[in-house]
Amino acid sequence: MASHQSIGSGSSSKSGKSSSMGQQVLCYHNQIAPLRTVKYDGLTKGKRFYGCSYWLEQRTCGFFKWVDEIDEVGDLQMVLQQKDSKIAELEQEMEELKQKVKRLKEKKRKIAGRGWRNGDSHN
Repeated sequence: MASHQSIGSGSSSKSGKSSSMGQQVLCYHNQIAPLRTVKYDGLTKGKRFYGCSYWLEQRTCGFFKWVDEIDEVGDLQMVLQQKDSKIAELEQEMEELKQKVKRLKEKKRKIAGRGWRNGDSHN
């Protein structure tokens, strides 16, 4: 990972921004991580990133994430939420099926009990 000095010292800061998923990105100080842009010439020039909110005061917590990494995490979180929802739905369906099996077993037991009585009366 690149150092904060080489990437951040020439970057601009925009405080209070949030990721494309609508969630605020927090640094390890639990403060909103400002969205910055790399200003230095090189491969990452113009690339946007979130950095520690105290970077300019030189008491950084070391937090650093490229914007596209945040988007990837957001996408994965959304997929995880969908999977969790499906799991909950399937668990509910499983409980309903267990109850149905229980009722059918009880019904079977009652029918089988009547059959024995009916069979005994014929002998």
